[in-house]
This record gives sequence, structure tokens and C-alpha cells, in this order.
Amino acid sequence: MDSSSDPDLGETYHSTESYGEESIEGSESPETEHRQVSRQVIGRKRRSSEMETEMEDDSSAVADSPQNHETSQAPGVARTIESEGVTFKVDCGVTRAQVRNISRDKDIIYFSDCPLERTDLTVGYTVEPGSKWESAKRYHTAQFQGRDLRYHVGQYVYINNKEIVPAPLHADATEDEKLAYDKKNCWVGLLAEFKAVDGEEVFARVYWLYWPDELPMGRQPYHGRRELVLSNHVEIIEAQSLVSLADVSHWDETDDSNKNMLGERYWRQILDVTKLGTQPHRSLRSLSQLRKFCICKGYDSPEQEMFQCPDKDCGTWNHEACLIDNMEQRAWERFKKGTLTHEVPETEQNETSSHIPLNPTKHVATPKSKKTTASRNKKKPWAGKLEGKISRGRKVEDDNYIHIATIRQLVPQSKHEKDDSFKPVTWNMEFNCLKCHRALNSLE
Repeated sequence: MDSSSDPDLGETYHSTESYGEESIEGSESPETEHRQVSRQVIGRKRRSSEMETEMEDDSSAVADSPQNHETSQAPGVARTIESEGVTFKVDCGVTRAQVRNISRDKDIIYFSDCPLERTDLTVGYTVEPGSKWESAKRYHTAQFQGRDLRYHVGQYVYINNKEIVPAPLHADATEDEKLAYDKKNCWVGLLAEFKAVDGEEVFARVYWLYWPDELPMGRQPYHGRRELVLSNHVEIIEAQSLVSLADVSHWDETDDSNKNMLGERYWRQILDVTKLGTQPHRSLRSLSQLRKFCICKGYDSPEQEMFQCPDKDCGTWNHEACLIDNMEQRAWERFKKGTLTHEVPETEQNETSSHIPLNPTKHVATPKSKKTTASRNKKKPWAGKLEGKISRGRKVEDDNYIHIATIRQLVPQSKHEKDDSFKPVTWNMEFNCLKCHRALNSLE
């Protein structure tokens, strides 16, 4: 270990032992071979069911008898991390008032911190034995013998949650298979600091990121498949349980430029454990508010599309599903009267999609991977008769395209038409902003 510099100025911990030697070589980076967890040490993270049970039992137990519980009764999280030499117990989400009630002869010290310099997410936590943790030498980076990878504070990491090494994924695993593997075998954390106890035992303090299914209130309708939820849930884990770096990016919903590409995993929402209360499964207020879009006031997801109105005075994001629903409703009213036909002349539609200038004006509607959360489980009267669709036309610049709206009529409009002679027909439809009604598929 190099102790010639101040750890707060970027000192790196170098191990003299090879930690996690049984991990697959080259698994340190999610961009290379897919990670495989180590059997040597597993991290520990409290499940949502444990949160709920403990908080219902006794919300003040952290002050009364912290030594009798592996997990805290406070509105946060507690977990015991064991190693051959040192055992640290962390109670997260506690207040100074609760700590004052703890007997002075117990080696428990109160700390507070926040993830990503978000002071509004400051959380209090205690560590036992506190003096051991407080006196341990602090590092901002760590590198272990046998691994080329250097971990830095502020990085996202995968953390082992298995005692037995699972079978590795095959080389041509799909994204869905990789996602399922990660959820089953790894937890995700944000590195806050490293500490070396007694010179050699290395621990990492992390903030957990939750898969939506792990949340005490469960997955919400707007959560995407690849989405994580950042939390201020503090934990101390053995550094040997680190598996690899995690490709996680922050999705800023206020940025409409659509220039920032999301990583393999992403987060946009935060779980504040200080707001969980005594019934975490009902505590939606502990989740940060997301931006609402469209006239339906739904949410966003990169797995669905939205189209932004080009009018500067409007700028409304329209969910694709809402646009199609509106289009189908218009077509249905005409269908019932037997008057369904093109809303946009066929020649005009063809001109728009095939003969547009290479340098379009700013009035081209641009889909930017947005989503709807409106419930569409209720059967629609036109189901099986009419189908709306928005399809991509010609590319005009960068990732901007002209889009075409159509209705496919699957059954005859009139009883006078013979079913055996009818063939499905496609009608060109208007494609307008749901708020100001400006055309979204026009260059005007």
C-alpha cells in the first residue's frame, strides 16, 4: 500500500492479495465478456419484503436495541456485513435523535452523506463498530491484485449476490438474456468511498440502485425494462464482492435535445429511504416525481415513442399510443356512417413521404423515444375492424424523419358490401398535435 499521499487527494489502494480470483478473467467491464460473479464473497442488500416486515414490527427498535437485529427498524435500511476479521453493521435512515437514545457504551457512530452531491437526499446512518470505521484509512480508488481494473469513487458497479458461481452466458446472448442474468446474479451500487481496515481488509461504502421489482412499493407502470432506481440507501460491503463496472447512465427528463444516449442500464428516479415511513409498500412519496407528458399526463419510457409538436408556443410531447388512439376514434365515427376515406389526399401523402427537401425546416416532428402510461386494456369498439399505425417515412436530417399516419380497415363499412369481395384497405390520416392540432407530418 502506498501511504505517501493524502487519500482525499486521490490515493489508490493496492491489494497484496488477489481478491475474487475465481471471477472470469476479463469480466471487469460490461463492454467486454459478460460479467460473471465471484463465489468468494457476496454483498448483502435488504429485500423490500424485509423492509416492510421490520418497519411494521417496530419503527423505534434502532434506538432501543440495535444489537439484536440484523436489519434496522428505522425508515431506512440495516445490514450486517461479515468478514473473517471485522463485522460492520449499518443502520440507514436514522436521525440524530434516535442515536442519542443509544447507550454510550456501544461503539456506534452517526454519519450523514448524500449521493451525487444531492444535499436534498442527505441521509443519516450509523456504523457499528463506529470507531473502527471512522479510524480506517480512506481511499478514492482501489485496485486488486490480478485485476487490471481500477475502481473509482462515483462509478457504478455490479455486486455479487450469489455464493455459487452461475453458469456463464453464451457468447451470443441477447440483451434480454443479459438483463435477466444481471437481475438474478448482481446488485448495482454507486461507489461512495473505500476504506482499508487494519491495513488489508478493504470495504466499500455504496448507495444501492434498485431494480424496480426490488422496490418496497413494487414496479410502477412507467418503469422500463432496463431501468434502475437510485437510492440514498447506504451500505458497507466487502470490496471483494465487486464484480465489474456497470454501464449505467442518468436520464435527465428535462433535456429535450435527445442528444444523450442511454447506457446499458439507466436511472431517472430516486428512492429516498428517509420518506419510506412505517408502510414502505404504500409510500410512493419516497419516489421522486417524474415529468409528465402529453395531454394524458402520462410518463416517459425509451421503449415507446413520443412526438414533439414543432410549434414553439406549444412544444407538447404526444405519446404515439395517444395519437393512434385519437386517429382510430376519428376513423371509427366515419366508419359507422360508412364515410371513412382519406383525411389526407393520397398524392399529398406520397409527396410528403417521398419528395421532401434534404434540408427541411424546423417544423418536422421528431420522435425522441418517449412513452405513454395510459391504460389501454379496455377493449375498443373498433378492435378487429380498424388498426391505426404511425410509420417512419424518409429521413430528412440526422435522426429526423417524416412520419406517416394510416388506418387499415379490416372489415366492410356497409352491410351492402359483400364480405367475400372485401379486401382490407389503408387510409391516409391526419397526424396532428393533440393539444394545438398542428400537423406533425408536414413541412409547412
